[in-house]
Amino acid sequence: MNSEEKYNLSDMLKEIDDDIHEQKKDLSQEKNIPQETITELMIANLKQKKKKIT
Repeated sequence: MNSEEKYNLSDMLKEIDDDIHEQKKDLSQEKNIPQETITELMIANLKQKKKKIT
């Protein structure tokens, strides 16, 4: 498949660079929360939402 659209490579590289720096600012991934805890919180949140709907 060939794309007819032309992309500005320097703009794309700048966006990638900006994204990399933005990801470094996100420290939430460094908290080492166990996956089991995350799953439990998600299930509890879904149960609350279900109660609000019914």
